[in-house]
Amino acid sequence: MHQPDAATPAHSIRDVEMDLMPAPEQSGADPGHFRSVALPLLLPGTQVTLHTDSTCYRMVVIDGAERRITITGGKLFPESTEAELVGASDDESVKVGWIVEGFQVELLTARGPVLTPSVLSVDVD
Repeated sequence: MHQPDAATPAHSIRDVEMDLMPAPEQSGADPGHFRSVALPLLLPGTQVTLHTDSTCYRMVVIDGAERRITITGGKLFPESTEAELVGASDDESVKVGWIVEGFQVELLTARGPVLTPSVLSVDVD
């Protein structure tokens, strides 16, 4: 078993959980509105609404830890479709498991990968 040396900080579960929690300044005036959402923290059945320039998507969490959802909305998802939410994507990286205003959402579906337009707002019901 690998032992961390003194130069390598030990990471605990508490550190990871704190990293996933939105900062107080990330929530808007509406208690259901957030600037970013960590999908692994959401319970099954939680509804998430994303607004982009052109589309409103409705997601329902199947398994947050596995990042499994159903999604409805737009031309690609006229009917509820199961997908894996990869995360928030920008030009440089993907923030795995997150939905972040200003970033695109990357999804994996049975038909292949999907990248939404940039998220304007995200609401958790």
